[in-house]
Amino acid sequence: MGNLIFLFSLKPIVLGLIGMAVSGFSFPIAGVIILNNGLIPMRYMLMHGVILGGTLAIAWNLPMVLMVMLTNILLVLLMMAVNRSRSMTLANASTAMMVSTMGLASLISHVLDVPSKDTLEVLWGSPFALTTGDIVVIGLLSVALVVYCSVCFDIICVVFFDKDIAGAMGLNVRRHYTVMVMMTALAVAVSMKAMGALLVDALLVLPVLIAARGAQGLKQLFVRSSLIGLALSISGYIVALVWNLPVSGVLALMSAVLYGVSSIWNVHLKRRNIICSRRK
Repeated sequence: MGNLIFLFSLKPIVLGLIGMAVSGFSFPIAGVIILNNGLIPMRYMLMHGVILGGTLAIAWNLPMVLMVMLTNILLVLLMMAVNRSRSMTLANASTAMMVSTMGLASLISHVLDVPSKDTLEVLWGSPFALTTGDIVVIGLLSVALVVYCSVCFDIICVVFFDKDIAGAMGLNVRRHYTVMVMMTALAVAVSMKAMGALLVDALLVLPVLIAARGAQGLKQLFVRSSLIGLALSISGYIVALVWNLPVSGVLALMSAVLYGVSSIWNVHLKRRNIICSRRK
């Protein structure tokens, strides 16, 4: 206990806890947007965009979070431009760009002689590496996500339900869709430094899948996802500190275990309800 108290007197540990708590609460909101808008293929593209942006940042000695954010924004703009022309579906455009970004990252890493050990930072991440500037970026994006989803909740509900109906109601579907996609791209980019490109789903998607088991309605899904994400982030961070383990790995494993437990419990409840209904 004394050792844990000492650790929380260190600035990197405190900044890591703040970063994990804030992102754990707000970034599952982006996960709800990903799942309800069918953006799973785009999420893979963004994860590979994180690797490309991180490689460029290391090669050119630039701020990593900023470079990754700019890379993902550029990828989203290109994807939406291709999709707007109707020459390729969103899924196909995302897949093509995912492959090309990885190929480009591999070439850049080889040509510019990027050290392999430095690329591990991009792949796995660490909240202990978060700076005050990173915390500010996480905070601003978190506020933007919460405010947008709170103010535009009714519009989001209609867009999630059916984009054609939303357009017929006079809503600017493209504008709201663009805002949601952009905030999702930024959430994936910012999550990279704490969780790494390979494990961002533990922060964005798994809390939503867990919350969806018992959520009744979209509003409850948003709230439950945020609370579960917050609880997992803080508990995973503390467990990782106590046992001297990688935070991203601990959080990913805890999220997966909780998802498995919730799935088993959900099956149990369904079976019990069927048995009760037959007895009646």
